[in-house]
Amino acid sequence: MIVVFSVLLVLCTAVIAVQGLRLRRAGARAAARPLPGPRPGDRLPAARAAELERAVTEGRRAVQRAEAERDSARSELRGARSELEGARSERDRALERAADAAREAGTAAEEADGARATSDRAGAEARRARGEADAAHEQAARLLTETEALRVRAGKAEERARQEAESARRARKEAEECRKALEPMDDPDWVQSELDEMRRLATNGGTLPPVADADRPATDIPQQLPLSPDATTDSVLDGADLGALVVRAASVCGDGHRRRQQHRRDAVLLRVPVGMGRPTLLSAVAAGTPDGAWSQSAASHACRALLTQIQNHAAVLGPWLHDEAAADVPGPAAALRLALNDVGQAIRVEARGRGWVSAEGTQDDRAVGVSLTGLLSPLGDSGTRTHLAFGVGDGMVLRLRDRTWTTVFPAGDRHIGETTPLPVKGAPVRWLAVPSREGDRLVVCTRPTAQLLLNEVTGSWFADRWTDGQPRLTSFLLQLGARIRGAVEDRTMACVWDHGYASHAAETRSLPGSPR
Repeated sequence: MIVVFSVLLVLCTAVIAVQGLRLRRAGARAAARPLPGPRPGDRLPAARAAELERAVTEGRRAVQRAEAERDSARSELRGARSELEGARSERDRALERAADAAREAGTAAEEADGARATSDRAGAEARRARGEADAAHEQAARLLTETEALRVRAGKAEERARQEAESARRARKEAEECRKALEPMDDPDWVQSELDEMRRLATNGGTLPPVADADRPATDIPQQLPLSPDATTDSVLDGADLGALVVRAASVCGDGHRRRQQHRRDAVLLRVPVGMGRPTLLSAVAAGTPDGAWSQSAASHACRALLTQIQNHAAVLGPWLHDEAAADVPGPAAALRLALNDVGQAIRVEARGRGWVSAEGTQDDRAVGVSLTGLLSPLGDSGTRTHLAFGVGDGMVLRLRDRTWTTVFPAGDRHIGETTPLPVKGAPVRWLAVPSREGDRLVVCTRPTAQLLLNEVTGSWFADRWTDGQPRLTSFLLQLGARIRGAVEDRTMACVWDHGYASHAAETRSLPGSPR
């Protein structure tokens, strides 16, 4: 802007100077030129003079105009100079403002740099704070996880403590019950007093003579171990409280076998077969032939094989036992016959595989002969129920009702003679539906054990102990193995207490002084 004004000012000055120079030269030439005089021959000197006067007047006017233009140019020059001075002042002020703006810009830049630095520091602080927040969040999550784990462990510890407290409570209760039950045993001759009672019963009844010390040891603990290769434990014990039904089972070696260092030849099994539709108890008793070399192993194998076969035929036996079979479905005879025949075949295969008998069998089957008796009892609450008794051989099922023993299987038989045992082919299979009511006791047993229960004296002794309630397992074993002179055979039985309803069974167990 200032440069433009300067250029205009210079141009105006140059124009004015040139114009003034022209005017001065024109004036000088006019002054130096002589006025023309009249020439010869001019006719109108006055007109010429007027023309010249007019020329002079025009020259003066031209000079005036030139001067006026000069003055105007000078005025314009002064105006241009004024404008130039104004432009310079404006330039100076603009420069000052620019300098001020530059200073302000520098200050703003410094402030911006400071703000940027502050922002950077704030960003760094924010990032550090964010990192600390993330670390705190992770730590909080870790603490939350640890807290949850501690809560779970605390819950488990509390549950374990509760279970241990419950176990301790049950242990204290059982210990108290055991203490109460063992109070009669404070007398070291408690067992002997029981045997003395048996002697008095035998003597007063006149049926069984008292025990003679010359015939047997003074204790019922075996004095020697059996020597046969088929030897097994002297006694076995099992039992369970299954709601309305309570079962106890035991097998005790006879004194005759103990004296001859022979093994027990009976076996007993308690199981709940699968596939019967409803819970069902299987009580099985197997009696090996007294002179069978491998009859005990055969008896144990027969019980296990019977469980397998009952489960194989559960589709027929279960509905029939629980009154769910269709009207056109035949009874259990065919299924039981097939099951027991398969048990005999299993005994024969096992015996041949182990080398107990020869491949021909026949006469050698006596070495693994077994009488097998089973009882299927439906579980659950019921005032009356129907059991299924079945077997091959001389096993029996007795019922204790109103302190009286009666034979219910085989029907009408009080004493059983010789029968054909397994695994002889063609051995007759017997079965019978046995009803029971609340308060009955059913006993699946071998023939020697049945003879003890059907005896008037010894049967009354057992009835007195088993009528009011079921004994403890150890008491049941002690009672079954009570010493009776003349009873030297193995004793094996499974006894089922039918209380009708589980609540009644619990009441029976809680009766004061009742055997447990």
